[in-house]
Amino acid sequence: MEQTDHPQHFGLLQSFDALFPSEDACIDLLFPLRWPQGFVCPFCRTCHPSIGPRRYPVCPHCGNRSSLTTGTLMHGAKKPLRDWLLTIWWFSAAPFDVSAKELQRLLGLSCYQTAWTWLQKLRLAMGRADHHPCKGVVEVVCDTVAPAYERRERALVLTAAEIVLSLNITGRIRMRHVEGLELNSLLLFLRDTVQPQSTLVVSEARLLELLQGSSSYAVASADPAPSAAQPTRAQELNRSFETCLHTVHRGGVTVKHLQLYLDEFCFRNNASLLPDHQAVFRSLLAGVLAESIGDYRQVVQGTAPSRQRQGRGRTP
Repeated sequence: MEQTDHPQHFGLLQSFDALFPSEDACIDLLFPLRWPQGFVCPFCRTCHPSIGPRRYPVCPHCGNRSSLTTGTLMHGAKKPLRDWLLTIWWFSAAPFDVSAKELQRLLGLSCYQTAWTWLQKLRLAMGRADHHPCKGVVEVVCDTVAPAYERRERALVLTAAEIVLSLNITGRIRMRHVEGLELNSLLLFLRDTVQPQSTLVVSEARLLELLQGSSSYAVASADPAPSAAQPTRAQELNRSFETCLHTVHRGGVTVKHLQLYLDEFCFRNNASLLPDHQAVFRSLLAGVLAESIGDYRQVVQGTAPSRQRQGRGRTP
C-alpha cells in the first residue's frame, strides 16, 4: 500500500489502520460475514462451524481447499484482503468524483486497469447492496441522459424518487437504464424499485397511459405539470447525474457502462439515510460478498447478470 499525502485520504487511512491493522484483522471481519453459520464448503456443501477464520479453509469432509473470496466480487484476486477492504473503506466515503487514477495512487498499483476494474466491481456491488424499494409517494419519470456532450449517444433512464412529504425532501431514489419505454420494462422497474400500494406521481402522458388500470399502485398526475423552469424532483436528479458525468468523467462513460454509474449515483444518495460511514462501508461490503462477477473482460463487456449494458468503450 502506498502512503498518500492527500489531505482527504489522511483521516480515512488513520481510521482504517485503527480498525484493520493487519491482514488477520481483515480475515476476522470477512470470515463470519461470508459464512454466518460457519464455513460451508463450496464443493460438497457441508457446514463446519468449528473451523475458525482463515483465508484458505480446507474442508474436513472432502479435503478441498477453498478461499474466503470464492464466489464474491473479490474472486481470484491476488492482492491482500487489506487492500480490498481499504478500497471499499475509501470508496464508501468518497464523493461521486473519484477516479481509478486516485485508487491507483492510493494502493500503489502499477496497473491502471486493475484499479479501473476494482472500481467497476464496486459500482456493481453498490447496485447489489442498494436493493431497498422506494415507498409512499414516489415520483416516476422517463428521461434521456447524454453520457458525453461530444458524442451523440443517448440513453433512456427510468427514475423513481421517494418524496418525504412531512419534510418536503427527496428520500430514496432508484434509476435504471432501459432499451425503450414499454409496459414490460416499466413494470419490471417498478417491481424491483417501488413498494406495492405506493402512490406514483407521474407527469408524462406515455407513463400515464402504460400505468392505466394498475392494481399494484395508485397513480396520480403531477400537479402542476412540470416545465423546464420547474422540473420534478426526478427530472432534477437526472440532470444532476448527467452533469456529474460531464464534469467528473468528462466523456469517458459510454452507454455500455451507464448502469454502473447510475447504481453508484443512487447508492451515494441513499447512503445519506444510513447513520454513519461504518454503516455505509458494511452495506457496500455486503454487496461485494453477495454475488460474483467474472474477470475484467466480463466487466468491460457488461455481461453482469440482471443488468442491461450496451455500447462500447472504456470508462474512467
